[in-house]
Amino acid sequence: MAAPAGMGRVEFLEITVNAGLGKNESSGSASAVIPVGLSGFHIGTGAGWNSYSGNGTFQLSGSYVIAGDPIGFMAGLFGPSITTGVSTRYQYADSTGEGIFDMDAGFQFSLFPSFALGMSFTDILEDRTLTTGFSHVFNRNLKAHTTFGDGDWQIGCELAVTRALKLYSGTGGEDFNAGVSFSMESWNYGYGAMFHDNEIQHKFGISRRFQ
Repeated sequence: MAAPAGMGRVEFLEITVNAGLGKNESSGSASAVIPVGLSGFHIGTGAGWNSYSGNGTFQLSGSYVIAGDPIGFMAGLFGPSITTGVSTRYQYADSTGEGIFDMDAGFQFSLFPSFALGMSFTDILEDRTLTTGFSHVFNRNLKAHTTFGDGDWQIGCELAVTRALKLYSGTGGEDFNAGVSFSMESWNYGYGAMFHDNEIQHKFGISRRFQ
């Protein structure tokens, strides 16, 4: 939901629930994405909150696979593709008692059998920011990602230890993140830790795929 063009990589209806817990804040979200027939369209919706900032968010998103096979590409197979997506978002802030409408838009495409590029414009109506991301599939077990936008960069990787167990790590220069996920049939369970200077934030997530 953070990058609406990425919804083109979803094969079936997926529902995800996340929760976060830190020393000074708690957060949570729920989202769902579903392909619309065989037309290349996907729609999604999500809602979330953050106790520290006092913000609540509701979002509607859509994506369209213009050409190619984005699902095959991320599986480590040859699948050149072009996908675009857009989302509209309503955010309510307790501190001001006001609501703000905003939009995100972006696209993703694979250049070679193992390399993909994505670009996203976020907060188009309020404070537009361009973020560029790259993904490289080394093989079916190892993928690496990097993003740059608004003067900040991030890098991360994901390692499939087995078909069910995956490890994740990443950094933005100041903080370090690590996580693990376990898949069982149509369920996926995830845990992540964000290591800051004076605290550790814990993230939990559960996803269900309806085939």
